[in-house]
Amino acid sequence: MNRHVPATSGLESRATNVPESIIRKLANAAMHRPELISLWFGESNLETPDFIKDAAIKAIQAGESFYSEGLGRPFLREAIAKYTTDLYGVDIPSDRVAVTVSGLNALNLAFQCVLEEGDLVVTPTPTWPNILSVPALQGARVETQSLSFGSTGWGIDLEQFLETTAGAKCVLINSPANPTGWMMNSAEQRYLLETMRERGTWLIADEVYARLCFSDRAAPSFLEVAEPEDRLIVINSFSKSWAMTGWRLGWLTLPSSLTPVLEKIIEFSVSCAPPFTQRAGVAALEHGEQFVQQQVYDLKRSLNLTEALLTQSDRIEFHKPAATFYAYFRVDGVVDGIAFAKKLIDKVDVGIAPGVAFERNAEDWFRLCFAKSDTQLTEALSRILLLIT
Repeated sequence: MNRHVPATSGLESRATNVPESIIRKLANAAMHRPELISLWFGESNLETPDFIKDAAIKAIQAGESFYSEGLGRPFLREAIAKYTTDLYGVDIPSDRVAVTVSGLNALNLAFQCVLEEGDLVVTPTPTWPNILSVPALQGARVETQSLSFGSTGWGIDLEQFLETTAGAKCVLINSPANPTGWMMNSAEQRYLLETMRERGTWLIADEVYARLCFSDRAAPSFLEVAEPEDRLIVINSFSKSWAMTGWRLGWLTLPSSLTPVLEKIIEFSVSCAPPFTQRAGVAALEHGEQFVQQQVYDLKRSLNLTEALLTQSDRIEFHKPAATFYAYFRVDGVVDGIAFAKKLIDKVDVGIAPGVAFERNAEDWFRLCFAKSDTQLTEALSRILLLIT
């Protein structure tokens, strides 16, 4: 081979065919700007609580730095099982729990458990772009159906969605949803799960935002309406609820009969989650309830501030989400979302995510994370309003 020819010349693989992250590309190009206010990533400005940090530090000092069980340390699996049982009022034994290296890793593992080349995966949009790329990287075909938007916010036409899912090997539901904050109610979950059960279709439920719910202690979960051996895999994470995005710790709840399959995949991918982070996870579950509740209280205030500022412009269309820490809004007159996002960076030093990252043709939609201080949020939104008015 000519030494002047790139090694990737002519390379064809699933990875080369998956589109790059629009949000990451925008962020990487602008992170060096000293005055930039970043609202594009899904994390709050809160640090991980000290009691969680201390648990990890103590574990490291005690020598907990070796390989651990692939499915997770028994003490964390048991803590997750108890937490889930208490939260939803259903019996979830620890043999249905597996610890993962982040919620994204959990999503990858779930798809690897059930997918073969060419299988069909269906999910509603707008959605987190990773949800579309992860199954595509595993050789699946991905089809989508758009949520509807109206005066009452975002919703799903469930009958139409069920038509779209006919023939699917797997259906993925992200609820509460990124970026819209849409939340599937219990009746919809039950109906969808019953239909998937009749068809023998796998259902993967991404519920990482379940605790960032503004109307109840937690958003409705498919676990509340499921049988233990339903073809259901539920994704969760420590990142959002306990401000642990950098810790990369999550978990899966799955049928116990699928656990041995999952254990093999974990061994061949990440081997295990770090044991000291698992100690931190136990601390979060056992002592973090007050932190979660305070965070939700603060998010409600931040959401109200966001709504008050965004609705000052006649060009902006916005409906308050039921959960999460995202505002997904439309700016009238925008025809190129990426160009507009770049303009916000160049002109007023604010970073937000364009809607085309979440759904094709959503050129006039944008997402921002409002889990920031009042000062940051007010300044950023004031800059946005200045540009569009």
